[in-house]
Parts: sequence; C-alpha cells; structure tokens
Amino acid sequence: MIDNQTTLLNKLIDKCTNPGEVTSFYRLINNTDDPGKLYEILGLRKEHFTNIAIETLDILEGEKAFKAGWLDFKWKLSAFYTVQDVFDAPLYKLQDEKSLFHQWYFYYESRYLLIETIMCGLNGFTASIGLLLRLFLEFNILQTYFYGKLRESQDYGLLENYFKNRFNPRWNTILNKPMPPDNFCKPIKKRLDTHLKGLSESSAHPYQPIHSPKHSGSFLPEQTLERAFFFHQISMIVEPVLWLYYVNFPMLLHPVDIQRKFGFNAPVGLFIDEQGGEIIKQSFSANDYKYFLDYSMKTSDYRDLIGFYTSKNDMTEEEIIATWNEKEDGALKSIKHGHCIWMAKMRGLKEVMALKLMEELPHSIDKIPDLLNYDSWKDYYKKVK
Repeated sequence: MIDNQTTLLNKLIDKCTNPGEVTSFYRLINNTDDPGKLYEILGLRKEHFTNIAIETLDILEGEKAFKAGWLDFKWKLSAFYTVQDVFDAPLYKLQDEKSLFHQWYFYYESRYLLIETIMCGLNGFTASIGLLLRLFLEFNILQTYFYGKLRESQDYGLLENYFKNRFNPRWNTILNKPMPPDNFCKPIKKRLDTHLKGLSESSAHPYQPIHSPKHSGSFLPEQTLERAFFFHQISMIVEPVLWLYYVNFPMLLHPVDIQRKFGFNAPVGLFIDEQGGEIIKQSFSANDYKYFLDYSMKTSDYRDLIGFYTSKNDMTEEEIIATWNEKEDGALKSIKHGHCIWMAKMRGLKEVMALKLMEELPHSIDKIPDLLNYDSWKDYYKKVK
C-alpha cells in the first residue's frame, strides 16, 4: 500500500512541477454505422476509467436495449468534437494578440466539463450530472454569444474585458445573442431556455424530492440499472448545443476537400473535411438534417465561403505534396496521412492558444493564505468584500 501511495504521489508531483501537456487527435472513421468506442471519441485511454465505468461501458456497447440511444449519443459526441474544425482566428481590433484564439476558450472548457459529466454517469454519480450539464450549456451559449458580438463589433474589446475585469454580461442579454434573430432559430432559443430552467430546478439549487437520485433504487452513489441510462440526459442537452453551432457555422453542413484547394497551407478553420461532414450528418435525424441544410444554404456565410472555396484552382497531387513541411511534421506517407496529422495539429494549436490565459493564474497552494481555520478567519472575514 505504501509503495502504491508513493508511486501515485510521485506521479502527482511530476504533473504539478512539469510543464502541462495537451494531446490532440484526429480519427479516421471507416465505419459509418458506428463512430467507435467512447474512449476513442473522447480522446481518452482505458486507464482513465474505473472498473465500474468499464463494466458500464461493456453493457452500453453490448446490450440491445441500449443500442439505438447509445449509438445516437456517440454520433452527437463525435459531432461536438468536430465543430472545433471551423474555428478561425479573425483579425479584429485587439489589445492582446492572444485574443485571436481566446475567443474559443468557452468551447474547450465546456468539452472538459462534458467529459467529467460522462465520467460521472459511467460511475453512477448522477447527482453531479445536472450540475455539470448546466455549466456545459452555459459555456456553449457564452461561446456563441461572444462569437456573434465580436463579429458584429469587429473588436476583441468585449472579450478582453471579460477576462481582464471578470465582466459578466446579463444572462438575458446572452440568451438573445447566441444565434441569428430569425424564425428558424426561435425554437432553438426556446429549447435552450427550457433546459436552463429545468436544470436550475433539478440541479443548480436545492431541489424537490422528485428530483432525488435515490429514486433510482440506491441510497449510495453507485451504478444502478436506471442510472445506466444517464447518456439520454446528456444527449438531450448536447443536441441543442449542436444546433447552436450549426446555425452559426453553416459550413459544418458543407464539407469540402481541403487539400484539393489549399494543400497543407489551408486557412485556420472556416471549413471541415468530408469525414467531418459525415459525422455532422449522422448527428441528425433525416428530417432535421434537411431543415438545417436548407437553412444553411440561405446564409451569407455559406455563399461567401463556398464562393471563396470554388474560386481556388484545384491542385495536382504533386502540388499538394509540395506544401508539406517535412522538417516540422515528419515524412509524408500519403496525402490522407498528412491530412490526419495536419487536422490534429490544428486542433491542438487552437486548444493551447484558447487556454493560454491560464498561465497568468496562480496555481501553487503556497500562494493561498491559511485562512480556513476559524482562528484566522474570525479576524479576516470583515476584510472580505
């Protein structure tokens, strides 16, 4: 036991003292009937899962009773990971060059919360799911709110003020801005508002007995048959979040052959590849896909970006290969191989830059005053504003 504790402690110390790491990935999905194992979709390893989580996953992957809903859930998760590919770095007015990518902080933070939510469900900790889903939903609404405001003003000032002064716009204001003000988006706004109110009632505040997790048949935080259906609750929230991105980024429904026009010098974001387009399509029902596809084709963003794409001449295979940076990215085995590396690289760079502001925050516990005991707190609390 002591050896195990020492080993774990050493690992934790190494993580704390050494530079942090961000792992990015891009997966080729060869089977359009199934996007793969959950841990692959989330970019995790099996060691991240407890024994009960692995047992729960085995049930979800193997039992017919879960199959349809579980498969739909995995496609929605895959689509949520795909939307990052259209995130760009627009050259708006700014005071800090890091603001070019800080705009996407909210998405990446929400993605972390989504992983924690799923982990709670796999382990039967369902009381935490609603709390995390509320945060997940708010972060994504904030993401599309700032996206719209910055495009409108062509200025990063509002975002910089948010991080520098911890300025928080009013929630009613935020809800009115995350999507275009048209009739197509009204049902989306209503669904978001309904979920926010429902999560607030059942999770964000002391709730009525009807919302107690004990109804699942256990008075302990453990897996039960009812709790194993946790993914339906998460899927219900992820769906309108995806709608938010689909109406703000219409090119998510219009995949292109990126290398054919740009080689490996493509613009950051703006477009998704053909596999990404298939993942997005699989996240819809057939009718919903048609609704959103028709809507997307009426937007000026679609017309402008597809016009820009088609205006570029097709590149030959030799011309595409010539744009590969072998010194930086290694030997090119094939254009498809290069595309996977390039996509993973772009995802990683955007995430690192989006979270760059974290370096400015103190993280060492020796910087926190010892005020937690009553003896110190009774003399200090009056100074707290």
